[in-house]
Amino acid sequence: WLTRYVLPGVLLLGFLALVGWAARDTLFPPRPVTVVPVFATSSSVRAAETPLFHAAGWIEPRPTAIRVAALAPGVVEQLLVVEDQPVRAGEPVAHLIRDDAQLAYERAVADVKLREAERREAEAAGEAARTRHEQPVHLEASLAEAEAALARIETELKNLPFAVRRAEAESKLAESDYQGKLAAKGVVAEVKIDEARRTLDSAKALVEELHLRESSLEAEKTALVRRRNSLKTQLALLADEIKARDEAEARVQAAAARIEQAQVAAAEAKLRLDRMTVRSPSAGRVYQLIADPGTTLSGGMGAGGYDGSTVVTLYRPEMLQVRVDVRFEDIPKVSLGQPARIDNPALPEPLTGRVLFVSSVADIQKNTLEVKVEIDSPPPVFKPDMLVDVMFLSPERPESEPAEAMQTRFYVSESCIHQDDVGTHVWLADQSQGVARRTPVEVGAASADGLVEITGGLTMSSRVITGSTEGLRDGQRIRVTAEAPLLDAGPSGAGSRRTQLKRLPQGEHE
Repeated sequence: WLTRYVLPGVLLLGFLALVGWAARDTLFPPRPVTVVPVFATSSSVRAAETPLFHAAGWIEPRPTAIRVAALAPGVVEQLLVVEDQPVRAGEPVAHLIRDDAQLAYERAVADVKLREAERREAEAAGEAARTRHEQPVHLEASLAEAEAALARIETELKNLPFAVRRAEAESKLAESDYQGKLAAKGVVAEVKIDEARRTLDSAKALVEELHLRESSLEAEKTALVRRRNSLKTQLALLADEIKARDEAEARVQAAAARIEQAQVAAAEAKLRLDRMTVRSPSAGRVYQLIADPGTTLSGGMGAGGYDGSTVVTLYRPEMLQVRVDVRFEDIPKVSLGQPARIDNPALPEPLTGRVLFVSSVADIQKNTLEVKVEIDSPPPVFKPDMLVDVMFLSPERPESEPAEAMQTRFYVSESCIHQDDVGTHVWLADQSQGVARRTPVEVGAASADGLVEITGGLTMSSRVITGSTEGLRDGQRIRVTAEAPLLDAGPSGAGSRRTQLKRLPQGEHE
C-alpha cells in the first residue's frame, strides 16, 4: 500500500503545490506600486580657509553709525566739525541759537528770587503767628479792659443808693426853697422864684434818673460778665491763634514748595541753555554732516532718513564691518564665524575677517542677500562706504576629518515620508523578495525643491514606494509597475527644477 497509495498521493500533492505556486500571481495578485529612486548628492569638505566664492561689499560702521542729536529743539547757528574729523566724548560739534534759551533761563532765575522773597514774607508772618499763640497779650488786654469796666459798673451799683439819697435830699431842699420863695412872692423877685423852680425840677429829674440807672447798670453788668467769660474762654482755647499759626506754617511750606518748583524750572532752563551746545556722546570720527547752519532741529524726520534732531553721525575707526551682497546660490556656503579675506587696492595685503550674521535684507533685483563681515583690526585707510572685495573661505574642520572628504546625502520627496505614532518611516520596495518594507528613517533639513534629506535608513539602491500607501502592510507582496522620476513624485510636480538643487542645508560646501 506504500507504493500503491502513499507515493502517488505525495506526488499528486507536490504537483498541486507546484501548480498553485505557479498560479499564485493569478489567484492572489500582488499589489501594484510605483517606486521612485533616492536622490543622492555628493559634496566635498574642503580644508580650512580654502576659497569658496567672492563678492563685493561696502565698508560701514559696526554695528551702526553713532547719531549725534540735539537734545533740545533749536536752530543750528554754527557747525564746529568737518567730515572725518576726530572728536572726543563730550566735545562740542555744533552751536544752536541760544538767545531765547538765555532769556528763559534768566526769567527762571528771577522767579526763584521772587519765590524766596515770598518764603521770607511767609516766615515772618509765621513767626508773628507763633508769638501771638505763645504770648496772647492782645487777649489778656481785652480781658483786663472787660474786667475794669465790670469793676466800674459794680462800683456804680454800690454807690447808687447813696447817690439816690443825696439827690432826694437835694430835691427836698429845692422844693422847700421854691415853696418859701413862692410864699413870699410879693417880697421876692419873680426871677428868683423861677430859678428856684428850675432847681427843683433838676433835682426831681436827677432822682428819677438815679432810680432808672440801676436797671441799666444791672444789664450792662450782665453783658460785661458775659464778655469777660468769653474772653477768658478765648484766652484758654486760643483757637484763632492756633489756626493763624497753622495757616502761617502751611504758607511757609507752600512757599518752600514754590521755591523748589522754581528751582526745577530754573534747572530745566539751564539744561536747555546748555543743550544749545550739541556735544558728542562718544569718541570717534565724523561720518556725515546731516544738519547745515540754519537748519531747524525738532522731532519728525530730517535729511537722509534721520530724525529731525540729528546734527552729525560718527563712526569708530576700530569698529568697522563689511556689508556684502551675496548671491542666493552662495548663501548655503555661508556660516556664522566663517573666515573671510577682505581686499582693496588701498591695502598692501588683504585683511582677515569673519562672518557676523546673515541679515534678512534681500535685493530682489540683484538676487542677493546682505551678509555682515567683521573686519579684524581695520586700518586707518578704511573709511565708510569704501568698496572692497570679500573672499569667503571654508571654515575650520575638526582635526579628525581629512583635509578633503566626500559626503553623500540622500533626499526623497516630502510626499513619500509618513508620520504615525511609532515614528517617521518610508515604504521601500524589496524587489528581491517582492514585498513592501516599512523602514524607519531619520529626517534632516528640507530644501526649496520639495525634497527632504534622509540622514539614516536609506542606501543608493533603495526604491521608495510613492503614491497612495493606504492599507499597505509590512511584508505585503507587491509588484513594481513603474519607476517615476524623483521630482515628479511629489504633488508639486517640480521636476523641471531637478538640476537646481543648490539650497542644501547650511554648513555643506560643494
